[in-house]
Amino acid sequence: MDAVQEEQAFVDDAYALLATQIDHLTQRMARVATAPSTGTPQDLLERQALHDSLSHQLASATAAQNRLCFGRIDHADGLVQHLGRVGLRDSSGDPVLLDWRAPSAAGFYQATTVDPMGLASRRRIITRDRTVTHTEDEDLSDPTVITVDAAARAVDAPRQGRMGDIIATIAADQDRIVRSPLNRVTVVQGGPGTGKTVVALHRAAWLLYTYRDRLARDGVLVIGPSHAFLRYIDQVLPSLGETDVVLLTPGDLYPGVSTDLPDAPAAAAVKGDLVMAKVIAQAVRNRIRVPAHDVTMRLEDGSSVTITAAQLADARRGVPRNGSFHGNREPFLKRALDHLSRHRAVQRGEDPSDPDIRLAHLQDLVDEPAVRRTLNLMWLPITPERLVTLLLTDADTLAAAAHGLLSPVQQATLLREPGAPWTIDDAPLLDEAADRLGEFVRPTAATRENADFAELHVEDPLARHRPTTTLAERAVNDRDWVYGHVVVDEAQELSRMAWRALARRCGRRSMTIVGDLQQTTHPAGARDWREVLDWAGDHVDLHTLTVTYRITQQTADTAAELLTAAGGDAPILHPIREGAPTEHLSTPRGLLADLILDRVRDEVGRVGVIVPDDRAGSFMVDLAASDARFGIGADAVDAPIAVLTARETKGLEFDHVFVIDPDAIARQTARGADVYVACTRATQTLHLIDLVYPSAPVD
Repeated sequence: MDAVQEEQAFVDDAYALLATQIDHLTQRMARVATAPSTGTPQDLLERQALHDSLSHQLASATAAQNRLCFGRIDHADGLVQHLGRVGLRDSSGDPVLLDWRAPSAAGFYQATTVDPMGLASRRRIITRDRTVTHTEDEDLSDPTVITVDAAARAVDAPRQGRMGDIIATIAADQDRIVRSPLNRVTVVQGGPGTGKTVVALHRAAWLLYTYRDRLARDGVLVIGPSHAFLRYIDQVLPSLGETDVVLLTPGDLYPGVSTDLPDAPAAAAVKGDLVMAKVIAQAVRNRIRVPAHDVTMRLEDGSSVTITAAQLADARRGVPRNGSFHGNREPFLKRALDHLSRHRAVQRGEDPSDPDIRLAHLQDLVDEPAVRRTLNLMWLPITPERLVTLLLTDADTLAAAAHGLLSPVQQATLLREPGAPWTIDDAPLLDEAADRLGEFVRPTAATRENADFAELHVEDPLARHRPTTTLAERAVNDRDWVYGHVVVDEAQELSRMAWRALARRCGRRSMTIVGDLQQTTHPAGARDWREVLDWAGDHVDLHTLTVTYRITQQTADTAAELLTAAGGDAPILHPIREGAPTEHLSTPRGLLADLILDRVRDEVGRVGVIVPDDRAGSFMVDLAASDARFGIGADAVDAPIAVLTARETKGLEFDHVFVIDPDAIARQTARGADVYVACTRATQTLHLIDLVYPSAPVD
């Protein structure tokens, strides 16, 4: 039996075992759903926990059906182990397939002839659907043999529209980062094509496997640069056996807001600066307007009650020092109402120390419009959305909050028309405002048992125990959710305010951050990792990837040339592939679609067309109207030819890339970062197209 036949027999057995496992899990879930319940909170909790566990196992097993088994390691002592997307055991409980994330699988990725890690050989099993097409063997016992890098070979395959995992071809330096410790901020710096995104996603899957008990409860958050990018990667983690992961963009950091709309650079620079945290804090403080004089309120029956300046000061002093705006509002109101109820009792010749008497007056006072209006104006509640809207649309509100913090020019830069849509850099401001304000809970009626005027909450005792949605669905709708681990891709694009919002979601300082400082285009984006991660202290580990697998030497040279011409600093790249020379073309705009279609007629793979920001809308409409193969908007990453801006292509890759009007794209951002990003999306061919416009007639 040759190697292909041998591995085909194993693969067939593994799929049969997987089918049995899927059937078993499906039946167990059905029994859980129909089993009688006692209705007690404990029973409901246990049923929900079992349901969640089975659901996760079933999702992982189902996702593993694509290329279930991909490798084999032969140990020097004769032990043979096959590797796959998930671990499988036979009916006796003996291991049949080793999960790629298991510690004993590390040798498959890291072993070399110099350090074989106890292995004699390594085999990669290549399949199409469920058929083994061929195998690749590497002898690790002879140190004179150079180990072939499978990651280098993998990039030659045509792109498929969505990012695929490279689970069988992770390079040794990448695998060591994937398996680095949990409770650290792991930063991976690397140029385009070095595999940063692959490392980040495989690390998320490895952490969820290795630290399941710690992370299953809190989940993992993945932040990507755009919704196009999230759509591009959304199949990777499920294919690696993980389905309960939250995927967001910086424009999604505040629940209820989801936007890819950028600000103008000047506004983005101000919004992204940490000074905005101080501006928002002052705007919140400005909502507290407790007067320094006596206040008299006329009631509906014609009488009046008075609260003195001293009593107002006493109510203000009773507020906790570190509470939120709305959290502190309640104790202020309680003390103020207590003073008023005592005053009312004295007016009527009653004992103000009697809690029943005070309670009766309190119930009357809280129904008085004058009392409610007067006290509300002293500590006026507001939503985060309303607060940020006022700051960005009302010049007086902004001036009062930004006094001594923002210059008049900066304030003018922030102001916009009411009703304007939310932008990416608004999301961190909303999150900051929500953190400062705290949750607003409307006061409830007081009772005799509640004589000190504390709130009374009536709650369904079973509500919190009823079966709920998935962890990912619960987390994404909860602004206060703290994740067990956070992954940030294209991290150089996050502003300081965005990092501040992310830090609130990562209480354990457990993060994987990947990016390239050379590609920073956000005016408030990262220029130095240590600077933007100062909140993490000494928990930061910096790794650098230098081998460029994706882009060719020719593409790297072109990107560096354009970057340097635009004022940027050319990065150090080490491409391991040679490719076709960059093609420089020019065409009238009306013939652009024909030119692109002619160039890709005989090519295999996916095509990216990258257009200037200032004409993106018209380019997209024209190209999409000219041929159905051009895709725009949310569907672009699934189209044969995707039309996107440079910012939207961050993290994506295409076989063939057309950069339209590269000079215009180079001028979009400081130091030409956008044109560098655009060029380095190509894995096979790169085309630079200048547009020719008709000359104006001469009189």
